[in-house]
Amino acid sequence: MKKFTEFVVKNKWVFIGVFAALAIAATVMLFFNPIIYDLTVFAPKNSNTDKSLELMKEQFDDKGSAIVMVKNISLERAEELAEELSEIDGVAAAVLDATNNYKSNCALYNIMLEDYDSTDGANKTIKTLIEYLSGEEAYFSGQSAMSYYTRLETVESIIKIGAVIAVAIMAMLLFTSQTYFELLIMLIVFAVSIVLNMGTNFVFGGISYVSNLVALVLQLALSIDYSVILLHRFMEEYEIDDAETAAATALAKGIPEILSSSLTTIAGLFALILMTLPIGAEMGLSLAKGIVASLLSVLFLMPALLVIMANPLVKSRHKRFVPDITKAAKVILKGRKVIMPAFLILTVLAGAGQFYNQYSYNINGAARIINSNNKIAEVFGVQNSLVVVVPKGDYNKEKELIDFVMGKEIINNVNGIASIKVTDNLYLSDKVSAGEIIRLVYEMGFDQSGLMATVFVNAIFETHRKQTGSTNIPLSDYKMTVVDFLEAVYNDYYDYLGENAAQLELLIAARKNFEGERYSRIIFNINSDVESPESLELIGELEDELKQFYPEFYLAGESVACYDMAVAFPKDNLKVSLFTTIFVLIILLFNFRNFLFPIILMTAIQGGIWINFAIPFVSGSPVSFIGYLLICGIQMGATIDYGIVLASRYNSEKLNYADRAEAMAVAENAVFPTIITSGSILTIAGFAMGILGAGVVGKMGLLLGGGALSSVLIVLLVLPSMLLVLDKISDKAGLAYIKEKIAQKRKKNNA
Repeated sequence: MKKFTEFVVKNKWVFIGVFAALAIAATVMLFFNPIIYDLTVFAPKNSNTDKSLELMKEQFDDKGSAIVMVKNISLERAEELAEELSEIDGVAAAVLDATNNYKSNCALYNIMLEDYDSTDGANKTIKTLIEYLSGEEAYFSGQSAMSYYTRLETVESIIKIGAVIAVAIMAMLLFTSQTYFELLIMLIVFAVSIVLNMGTNFVFGGISYVSNLVALVLQLALSIDYSVILLHRFMEEYEIDDAETAAATALAKGIPEILSSSLTTIAGLFALILMTLPIGAEMGLSLAKGIVASLLSVLFLMPALLVIMANPLVKSRHKRFVPDITKAAKVILKGRKVIMPAFLILTVLAGAGQFYNQYSYNINGAARIINSNNKIAEVFGVQNSLVVVVPKGDYNKEKELIDFVMGKEIINNVNGIASIKVTDNLYLSDKVSAGEIIRLVYEMGFDQSGLMATVFVNAIFETHRKQTGSTNIPLSDYKMTVVDFLEAVYNDYYDYLGENAAQLELLIAARKNFEGERYSRIIFNINSDVESPESLELIGELEDELKQFYPEFYLAGESVACYDMAVAFPKDNLKVSLFTTIFVLIILLFNFRNFLFPIILMTAIQGGIWINFAIPFVSGSPVSFIGYLLICGIQMGATIDYGIVLASRYNSEKLNYADRAEAMAVAENAVFPTIITSGSILTIAGFAMGILGAGVVGKMGLLLGGGALSSVLIVLLVLPSMLLVLDKISDKAGLAYIKEKIAQKRKKNNA
């Protein structure tokens, strides 16, 4: 260890040069790292959502879409506006169904884009539409609008959150610092670690905005945490040695704590890789990479900065702002025999409450979209689409399926080949004879109906010849589907259609929308919120029913995505919890070489986690499932280092004080600046995300802030009592003690 730390300090300029070069390169790479704002791309692999989205893109070439409601508009003006919107660059079509989508002086438009969701082109088009409708009371929804507003609100929230965090960092660092100049050193280390992590995100080929923002907050807290540990060690050593020796010694003493803290955090984050949801792996890897960047910056860059800036550090010393908490700690420790059992009871109660938490599975969300959805629902009902994709060709099965689904109270309407009426009695999917076609022609109101009937009959005859190579069949025995017939007429007899061409063009376009090369899709509208119990129950029932109709089928829609998440969550939770617990225990065991210490620390932190998640249970608010998995990993990994710092310092102070309560009070006072700095910053940053962030980011922020706060309070108020109460037992659980007892027993037996 000594040779390693001396090597780092001796080659300080080399490491400064290396980190400077890496930081410059990473800064350049930042411009080549796309940010993903559409979280549907992170659907569980091989799930309904994952397969269906891929299939629809392949079969139907689905482009971006949006739903727009315009209020206080006449029907005449609404129809004019539809034509105007259709002419905007990037808009493929703006459709207004005046029969169903015009109510109470409100018009609801379905906007089809020329670019795919979340692309720069789609975002540009949505922005143009918003600007074009700026003079109207307009509300935007749909996936393309979701992506646009998520990006916009993320940028807005980052600016606000960044400002709050910057103030918090400066305030806390100033409060807990020993010198004014150390703020500069820690900010340099923090900035370098952030740039290194964000710049290397190109390895993912694009990173979610959630991971990008959370990584920033987590790195901020932890890089400062590691920096404070090393800095305080350096200042202690610099009082008795020269700068280089002090830096090498401080690094040697700080490495065990820093490594243990970082490894436990990395273990908690790596557990996310086991999630079914791909965003879990992305978050786990990107956040773990951030911790590694922070660790390397503190271990190799910071010692060099400390040596170079040793004189300014000393000269800028100021009086201690952090109060001495030794006396307060002693008072609290007197109640340790009450504090420990009270905490354990509270932990059990909070843990039991976890079984009754309600979880939210919708990982998309933007404040403006939520508001728009509510406004649209007031007039037109909930716009919650459910897409069923099935093998193409069997219209009878499609009709049966439609009848089954339409029998559900929460289904409003349906769109598909088997649901589109051509006349009062005929659907596009119906098979008709020549005689029925003649009747169809009249009912559709074509010009020159008598002549057209003859042309249409000839069309049937010709189509049959092309399909069979024969004309030897009574025309009265021949049948074909309405949509096949109309398409044949449109293609072969367009010049005879006159004004009816537009009508047929719409019907043919419907076919292209609902039928691909091998698959058909049916779109239902659910009159219930995306993740309501009724919507999720419908998905389960529909899956069971579809198994009876088709050997192969796919489902898509926001409710389907939530259903997939709900199915995957219990398994993911179990895997993440077990992995984190096992690996953190192993790391702590190697660090403390004691069997009981890891259990004490894990119990304290797990108690903090359960207490944190008991708050939503008490308040009756749902918990974001992705927030739960992520915060459990972060809180277990990131905040257990507070316990490590305290326990390590306590073990050191036990050698100096006969009274272990006094040793603990001294240890608490020594580590208080480190814990309060990192913990306060992480708490403030989390709550800033919760208050200023939108959607899933906001929900995760509140959980992160609450988790950090509960962990800090437990480490400072509860963990010392637990360590003292179990002190004699933990002494006997040490590997050294156990080895000594085994050796004594062997010696006795040999004697």
